[in-house]
Amino acid sequence: MEQNTEQRCECCIPSDLNFQGSSARSQPRRGEDTQTSNKQNLPSDQPMTSFSGVQVASAQTLHQNNLAVSCTGERFSSSKKQGAKVLPDHVDPFHVTANLDKEKDIAFLLKELDVLRANNKKLQDKLSEKDKELKTIKLDLELHERVTEASIAEKGAALVEEIHSAQRERDDAIMARLKLANEERDDAWKRMKLLEQSSETLENINPEENDMTLQELLNRINNADTGLAIRRTGAVIVDRIYRTQERKKKITAEEMNAVIEERDAALAQCKRLEQELHHMKEQNQTSANNTRHLTAENNQERALKERLLAMQQEREATAEQYKNLEEELQTLRIYYRCGQPVTFLLEQLPSSPLTVLASTDVSCSLTTSGGPQLVHSN
Repeated sequence: MEQNTEQRCECCIPSDLNFQGSSARSQPRRGEDTQTSNKQNLPSDQPMTSFSGVQVASAQTLHQNNLAVSCTGERFSSSKKQGAKVLPDHVDPFHVTANLDKEKDIAFLLKELDVLRANNKKLQDKLSEKDKELKTIKLDLELHERVTEASIAEKGAALVEEIHSAQRERDDAIMARLKLANEERDDAWKRMKLLEQSSETLENINPEENDMTLQELLNRINNADTGLAIRRTGAVIVDRIYRTQERKKKITAEEMNAVIEERDAALAQCKRLEQELHHMKEQNQTSANNTRHLTAENNQERALKERLLAMQQEREATAEQYKNLEEELQTLRIYYRCGQPVTFLLEQLPSSPLTVLASTDVSCSLTTSGGPQLVHSN
């Protein structure tokens, strides 16, 4: 009887070890299939290094499980040889494999949790960076607005000062014109008085002879009886001619002086008008430049506001993604603690990163001992 039990135990142990070896050989193959499917269904924003770490960790776990199974077989054989208790006949060797698969799946899920935590941490860091950038942009925009307001106020004050100075210059020019007109009027009045005085002086030299015309003087020469009367009348005629010439010269000179003064006044007025025109052109150019500069500043401010709006939208999208990942992580924790099936969890979380497992047709089944087991089918 003892010999039969020994033979039965010896037969059971190698078969168990052979089964564990075959399961160990099949597990890496399933791991490789899972890895390839995970690589194919890997999202664009998840790094490849996390899956390589998961592969290394799963390989180490399988190796440790194989070592544990071999050590269990050796201990069982040694206890058999020493006369210890023998395994009962109803123990199923597949139960050990199921437990190992369960531990491997749990380890894989833990690795996925670590990956999700790492992604969550990265998203939190990215969100904090975006918040900092948003605050910096807001501060820059406020500073730029204040600088713009200060520059606009300064330019407005300078423009008002220029307007006041232009008004003062215009008033000064008007007063100068009025003063010049008054001076010209006074000069004309003085010239008229001088002309009247000179004409009166010339007329009052010899009133009796001034009243006589040139023809009368000539008739007087013809009717003269003595040479003295002729010489005297001739002197009067010569003096009349000389005074007429002098009067004409004075009138001509005064008219020429008046014309020259009018010409000089006209030239000075033209120069002043040209200067005023040039000054007005400069003012118009300055106003145009100020308007163009203000338009450029408004365009820059509008671009900054658009950039701020884009950053706010990106921040809201990042916050929404972070919130979704947090909810998925909480749901995963709840289902993991409650021991719910993984397929039900995958159906509840279609957008979760754990949907990578769905590419391998993950299903939940029960072993002969009643425990849950994840079976991968290609």
